[in-house]
Amino acid sequence: MRSVASLGSLVVALWAGVSSAGEWRAYGSATTGFILDHTSGIRAKGGALQAYVGVEAPFGLSLGVVGEGAETWGARIQGQQLQLDYRSLGLELRLRFLRDGGVNPWVGVRVAQSRSTPLTLDDLGAPRRMLHDGLSTALRLGLDTWLGEHLGITASTAWQWCDVRVDSSAEPSSDACAKPLHSILLGPTVRF
Repeated sequence: MRSVASLGSLVVALWAGVSSAGEWRAYGSATTGFILDHTSGIRAKGGALQAYVGVEAPFGLSLGVVGEGAETWGARIQGQQLQLDYRSLGLELRLRFLRDGGVNPWVGVRVAQSRSTPLTLDDLGAPRRMLHDGLSTALRLGLDTWLGEHLGITASTAWQWCDVRVDSSAEPSSDACAKPLHSILLGPTVRF
């Protein structure tokens, strides 16, 4: 309980540094990186692209549109390489700390509509491409480093839930969320 209170105090202290800032800002970023599957037996790895455009209030809270896509390749089973691929489009809420400094840490929460097309094996061991649509979420941590007033570099990592769905083994006519995916992204960012 004591560590939670300490963490809460740190968040309040960091946020207090941004709450006195007085201007609205717009942000945009285009990042690329990796998607890693640490939690399922597929162990998928691959590339990802993400684009973000948002508007930030004077106290560091921003809302933006985020699009993301990934192509991954996993374990080879019976000669077939499995894949966990998806595309998503949604909204991301970010809280930026130390917003007037040269380095701005931020936390974000994303809710999106995802379309996944995993390639897995059916019950008989034959490869099968699935198609699933559904709601997905992500918890993101990031850091923007500014090279000037308008141009910077952003780095982020996220745990993502339900970007990939697979057929449920308990009920074949329904889908289930795959295990969470981990992303690591880096790219240019702009602010106005």
